[in-house]
Parts: sequence; C-alpha cells; structure tokens
Amino acid sequence: MSDPIAGGPKQVTTFGVAGASLSFVNNMDIRGGKYLIYALVIGIAITVLVMAADAFFPFLPASPIGPSADARAGKSFWRDSTDGTDENLIVPASASPTKSPHVYSMSVQFVIGDSRTPNLGRFRHIVHRGSNPCGISAPAAGSSGHAGIQASDLPTDSDPTYKSSGLPPIMNPGLMLDQYKNDVHVFVHTNGKENGMDVLWLESVTVADLPLHTPITLGVVCNGKQLEVYLNCRLYSTTLLKGTPYLPKADNQWFGRYCAYPMSGLVKNLILWPTALNSTDFIKMCRNPKFNMSDLPSTCTTAGGNCPDTSLFGSMKSAVTGQGLATSQKEALVTGVASMLL
Repeated sequence: MSDPIAGGPKQVTTFGVAGASLSFVNNMDIRGGKYLIYALVIGIAITVLVMAADAFFPFLPASPIGPSADARAGKSFWRDSTDGTDENLIVPASASPTKSPHVYSMSVQFVIGDSRTPNLGRFRHIVHRGSNPCGISAPAAGSSGHAGIQASDLPTDSDPTYKSSGLPPIMNPGLMLDQYKNDVHVFVHTNGKENGMDVLWLESVTVADLPLHTPITLGVVCNGKQLEVYLNCRLYSTTLLKGTPYLPKADNQWFGRYCAYPMSGLVKNLILWPTALNSTDFIKMCRNPKFNMSDLPSTCTTAGGNCPDTSLFGSMKSAVTGQGLATSQKEALVTGVASMLL
C-alpha cells in the first residue's frame, strides 16, 4: 500500500495485536494449568477418602491394593492369646456370618500337639459347624468356659454315633484329626436321592500326614457342590461333591476343640466369610500362623507312659489285652489294626 502523502509504500505494524494474542494465550495456559492441578488434587483427595472408607467398610468390587470387598468382609474369631489353649470354643449362630449350607468360606489355624491321646480310636475334634451333642452354648463368640469334658459326662441322650466315633451327627464342615494318624479329615454332610429316597451322605477330603508341633492354616471354600481345601495358603484339593451340602438352620454354630474328644493341640484365628472366595482372594487373605509352643498340652514322652503305643504291635497288644479301653475302643483298635494289615 502506498502512502498518499509521501507516495511510498505504507508500513503497517502488527506488534500490538500479536502481543495481545500471545498474552491471552499465556494467560489461558496458566489458568488451564491451575485448573488441571486443582482437578488432580481434588481427584487424589476423593480417592484417598474412598479408599479409607473402603478399608473400614468394604464396598468396592475390587481394590487396587488388595483383595475384593467380599474377601475383606470376613469376620475373625478366637483371636485372643488364651483362645488357642481353650477347649470348647464357640461362635453362636447369632454371631456367625455363614448362613448358607452350600456357599461359604472358612479358615482356621491350629497346631497338632500329639496324636497319641487317650482318645485313640475316635476322631479328635479340631473345628466343626453343625450339631451340638454336648449341649455346649455361650452368649458370645470365644471360650464357652467348659473344659475337661469326659465321655462319662455326656448326656444320656447324646447321639450314639458321637459316643462311639467322636463325629458330631451333622458337620458342614468338620475338621477332625484321624483316629490313629496325623491326617486331618474335612467332612461335609450332603443330601441327595438314592433309589428315589432322600439320603444323607458323609463326604470327606483327607489332608495326609501333617507334622506335629507345627503351625498350620487350613481353609475350606464351599460353592454349591464344589469343595476346595487350602493348606498353608495354597490350594490342596478341589472336589465335586456327590450331594448338596446340608445344614439345618438350628445347627449354624461353630465349635473348636469340642466336647469329650478334643484334639491335643491349639486352635485359634477362625475367619468366616458368607461367600465362596475365589482362589486369588483366599490366598491374598491367608496369613501365616503364630503360636506360643509352650502353650501346647503335655505330650507323651514314651509309648509306655500314660498314652497308648500307636505302633502296629502296640495297637495289636491293646486290641488283644484291652488295657484301659472301653468296648467301643477295643472294636475301633481291631478295625484299625485290620486296615493296617490289609
């Protein structure tokens, strides 16, 4: 463009416009950065609050720092230091979160002190949910205050099967030390049909040859007819049950080292879930047990002491002579010896 006065080209400066535009852009960048920082701070604060609330009242379907809400919603019992040594621990039905007979999870920690107890020939009790042939009760979870119950103390109307075998009439589940060996049996009563008739089966999984004087964590997850057993935070077995797990509503109570035939050892840290946890959640929730081994009951130092000789020849001698044994114990010993010989 020519200057009408000078006749030369006209110089047009745009510095003012460009400077204003640059200043506007810079202001927008600063304000946008601030807004972004504000948004990040608010987001972090909300996340922290949500995670803190979820830690106390689990509700998130999954947690970035751990197991699911279902897994973290388990309830713990028998945690006091004295609970490990007590007999006849209890979780009454009113306190138990496990309401369903066929969907639940449980974990318990124990130490087997001695398998050569005077209750040889009967299953020795660790933990079970189910019937209560000894009539033991307590208003709250923990020790019931009962101890030293003998077979002679059993009510006259007690179930005869319990008197002879040590197995409560209904278990779902029942964790029992074997009559003779260091095996633990996980029992579940199930119901089904046989020849058109309703029947009740006793199904089981055996965890073989557990060590003495060693803390053990044993878990059970029941999901319909699928039964999973966990040993020391690892999946031990998965079993498809023949029947549907059975438990009357009146028997929804848990017992530890129960009644006349408790295991010689320690039991504590029972955890119960009303849901069937998946393997990942169960393993994440599992903890290594800690026990004071000095709390263990006194054990037999020799086979010739107060406890019976559980060797093959010792069992045969007891079966033949019947030294200190009731008739049912003699019969159980004969059966045990026969099974070992076969």
